[in-house]
Amino acid sequence: MPTYSVRLVCEAGPEPVTGEVLDRSEETITVEAPTAWDAKTRATMQMTIRPMGRVLRAFDAESGHEIAPPAPAGFRPGRFCIDGLPGTYEGFTRGETWNGFAVPYFPLAEARRVADDYAAQPAGLDGLTEAEYKADRDLIRLYDPSSDEWDEYGPVEVDDETGHGPRALYPVGAQYWTWEEIH
Repeated sequence: MPTYSVRLVCEAGPEPVTGEVLDRSEETITVEAPTAWDAKTRATMQMTIRPMGRVLRAFDAESGHEIAPPAPAGFRPGRFCIDGLPGTYEGFTRGETWNGFAVPYFPLAEARRVADDYAAQPAGLDGLTEAEYKADRDLIRLYDPSSDEWDEYGPVEVDDETGHGPRALYPVGAQYWTWEEIH
């Protein structure tokens, strides 16, 4: 069975009860697993760092690439970007477009990163953008001050070819924002 070195990273973020800002922390764990995705799962079971409400991300320690789940049935992995947000985001697509723009679906951790980057934008003429994850409703919520409304993105259940059952992906900004797929 292959051996993987998995670098687990807890991004800086608020402690859920006190709101205290927790620093970024990371550790590397070596495990045997049939795939990188399974290695990520095994490494998280052995980790000593505590996410405590922060986003937990996993990277292949040798290549530096983020470990992504296998593509669900009918989907393929993709990288996406949009003007106004600083990052590129790992997700999935069926290859469909909306008005010529990509239609991405993101795992929860990546959807939360999109939301965090959205909320970190400087204030515009209409005010500040906001974002939140409502765990009790399993929703990514984004506040647009120009419309004075919250847009909500709940999970879309898609079949998982790995046999682990359906997977939830979040179509943040899909068929609304001008996403581009990076090839």
